[in-house]
Amino acid sequence: MARRQLTPELFLTVIDMVAGHLRLKEADRWGPQIARLKYRSFVGEFPEVSEQQFIWAAERWIQSLPTGFTRFPTWRELMAPLYRCENGLANRSWGFREELPPMLAPSQEQLQLLPQQRRSIAAAPDPHNSEAYVPFHVEWARTLPPAASEDSPLTPERWADYLQWAQQEEAEMADA
Repeated sequence: MARRQLTPELFLTVIDMVAGHLRLKEADRWGPQIARLKYRSFVGEFPEVSEQQFIWAAERWIQSLPTGFTRFPTWRELMAPLYRCENGLANRSWGFREELPPMLAPSQEQLQLLPQQRRSIAAAPDPHNSEAYVPFHVEWARTLPPAASEDSPLTPERWADYLQWAQQEEAEMADA
C-alpha cells in the first residue's frame, strides 16, 4: 500500500485539531499564510512523514497531554510518538520507533529519506563556560569502573574486583 504524502490541507486540519485540544482562541490560531509557512517548516524537518503517521502521532501527543496549561508543541515534540527520542524529543537520525503499529511501519522510501549518520540533537556545552562542565573528581574515592572503554573494557573480573572493594570499604566504615 502506497503511503500518501502529507498535504497542506491535512496538515492544517490536524494542526487545527491540536489547537482545539489546547483550547487556543480563534484569534490566536494560524492564518492561511502562516499555516503554509509552518507546513513548509514541518516538511523540511520531517519530509518522510506520511498522512497516516502524522495523524497518529498528533493524536498520541494529544492523548499524552498533562492537565492544565500546555503550549503548542515543537515539531520534535509532536513527532515524539513516531520516532526514537532523545531527551523526550524526536530524533530523526535515530529512525522510527520499532514498536509502531504495522499500519504505521515506515516504507523503504521513507527509510531512505532518514539521515544516514546518527547524531545527537542535544545542544553542545557552552564554550564560554567550559569550567562548568568539568566532572567532579576525588582522589580518595574510587568510582565505578567505566562501562565501555577502548583501553580497558568492563569485564566480569573487573566488576567482581569493584564489588569486593566496595564491601571492604563498607566494612571499614562500619568498624570506625
